[in-house]
Amino acid sequence: MSVDPLALMRAAGFPVTHEVGRGMEGVVAALDDRRVVKVWDRRPREEVERLRTFYDAVETGLESVGSDLAVPRILDVGEVDGLVVTVHRRLRGRATAPATPGPVLDVLDVLAQVPGTADLAVLPVPDGEKPFDLDVPFGESLADLVLRRAPLVDDLADGAAEELADALRGLEPVPPRLVHGDLGPVHVLLEDGRAVGLLDFGYVSTVGDPAFDAAVAAALQDMFGPGAAAATAAFDALSVERFGHDPDVLVLHRAAYGLVTASCLAGHPGQHLDWCLALVDTWRASQA
Repeated sequence: MSVDPLALMRAAGFPVTHEVGRGMEGVVAALDDRRVVKVWDRRPREEVERLRTFYDAVETGLESVGSDLAVPRILDVGEVDGLVVTVHRRLRGRATAPATPGPVLDVLDVLAQVPGTADLAVLPVPDGEKPFDLDVPFGESLADLVLRRAPLVDDLADGAAEELADALRGLEPVPPRLVHGDLGPVHVLLEDGRAVGLLDFGYVSTVGDPAFDAAVAAALQDMFGPGAAAATAAFDALSVERFGHDPDVLVLHRAAYGLVTASCLAGHPGQHLDWCLALVDTWRASQA
């Protein structure tokens, strides 16, 4: 973003007080104790309006299962100098890694209760792709996505995508539930150690198999540290015990996530891409 986003907001009449965060997609500033405003760096208004529909549906779904988890629902959408500007509810809590996996598991428990609806399946999975069809089994949709994205990935073993797609199609269909799709510890807002809010839906957020969310969350507990493998295994054990997930299915879902994410990192070699490809390799090794 070439202009000062806070100056842009103030010139447009938003009484921003201070910046509260910035990322790849824009800058967020505080308006008051209840609201924040975000200037989007590249999103067209059509995509942001679709995200607004999704967040409205997420809030409705969470309320329907008796959860008080808050999400950054979009209250208003406008444009300033050709950039989309959105006003959101200001969430309480802090995005800090919890001392134990408990809060993330609690969030997974809630998400797995939210029934799939058409408005929860409006987002592309991922950007540039089409939304998943609510009426198509999640494994089939994920298999098709893997095959479409595989040509973008260098250093993928011959036949790996086809093997992965076949395994995904062989999964037993489950009733579709809300899937965050990229649930790392820093996406969970904590207050007194309890999960009170949830951030950063959108990358592969859709409706599908709760085991996919659990599998990805396990891998995101510690991506690059020396204890990464142990953290993933420990989280898997907890989700198997609590939710009854099949350990082999967790490894399979992580491989699919890894391939899709690797396709989004095409042309950007580095630790993150290597980590993604390792998720695929781990699944293939488990099939030997």
